[in-house]
Amino acid sequence: MKKKFVNAGFIGAGSFISAHHLPTSHEAEFIHIRAISDLNKELLDAHAEKYSPDYTASDYRQLLDDPEIDLVVIGTRQDTHAQLIVEALDAGKWVWCEKPMCDTPEEEAAVIAAEKRSKGKLAIGFNRRFAPAVTKSLEILQKLPRPWIINYRLQTNDYYKNMKHDTFYHHRAHIIYEGCHMLDLACFIFGTVPQRLFMSGTEDENDIVILEYADGSRFVLTITSQAGAPLLEKEMMEIFTRDGALSMREFVELRVRSVAGEKDYIFPAERCKFNEQILRWGYPFWEVLRSRLVEPDAKRSRGLVPVMPAMEDMPFASELARIAEAEKDAPWQERNIFCDKGWKDAFCHFAKACMENTVPRTANGTDGKIASDLGFALLESKKLGMPIKFTTK
Repeated sequence: MKKKFVNAGFIGAGSFISAHHLPTSHEAEFIHIRAISDLNKELLDAHAEKYSPDYTASDYRQLLDDPEIDLVVIGTRQDTHAQLIVEALDAGKWVWCEKPMCDTPEEEAAVIAAEKRSKGKLAIGFNRRFAPAVTKSLEILQKLPRPWIINYRLQTNDYYKNMKHDTFYHHRAHIIYEGCHMLDLACFIFGTVPQRLFMSGTEDENDIVILEYADGSRFVLTITSQAGAPLLEKEMMEIFTRDGALSMREFVELRVRSVAGEKDYIFPAERCKFNEQILRWGYPFWEVLRSRLVEPDAKRSRGLVPVMPAMEDMPFASELARIAEAEKDAPWQERNIFCDKGWKDAFCHFAKACMENTVPRTANGTDGKIASDLGFALLESKKLGMPIKFTTK
């Protein structure tokens, strides 16, 4: 008999989990927040008041020992991911873990072994597989012949994790902890792994990646850490084929050219009260809105200014001014808006599969291993200064 809801327990409830998976669980009728564990008591108290879990705990092992918990969500820093995955799987839980899955090949092996022996399932948080803009792009790509040439840009100028004062992330490879998203997405889009790869870049991790596939397809990734502009869209993907081209900006806008029967698309943001305006006015409104509501507080101290579009008399200027005035005194967290990168859909899909005991379509341990292996190989390529063949066991 299928369950009517799934009991979720959260290990680590920092900024990302607080912004995405906790609100999603709170909103979903089939997910019950059974427990939240974190070392920060102030944070636990705030979450207890907001989400009313059955209990909170400073010791995550209390959640693993709880027979009522079906799904464990791991949102800690990456150096604890592999250990917590293994412990949670060995406790018989379904496990959702944020990326990356691990730090080393030895941790990979431990996770894969635990996944094989566990009755639970493992999902790695490669949410872009579920982003509506990616889903539509793949639907269109099925009409187009290979090879496909994909240019992907991830630019994170002065990204907080790369700041020298961050003792945890500053000495960790960007291609592992952030680039793994794009490496997994490349495998997902092409349905296979590359034959050869190459990475070249600077010491401060402004890198160019090339993945070469057997059918002539290429995935080219520009991934920056200390170059770019925070007010430019963080992610952009362009896909070129013999019979058409696609261009996706920040998961909000998808432009399609020379593909019969297709059009351009605009996708609403996640949990955004301004989606009506975004769908009406498109990407220009989204870009200027974000710069007015979100970025100034975080970036103005570095001398950056809001986006100033070329057209002086924007059709949405008066609406934008009204929103900015109404929201100016709201807390920063309430003014933040997120494009839809698939966080909600991916998490809900996995939770529902747990509830119904069906096979999920989310990235599993093998997918997590491949993304990590690609990252390790790219670091080796950069060190050697030459392309290398790629194999994964």
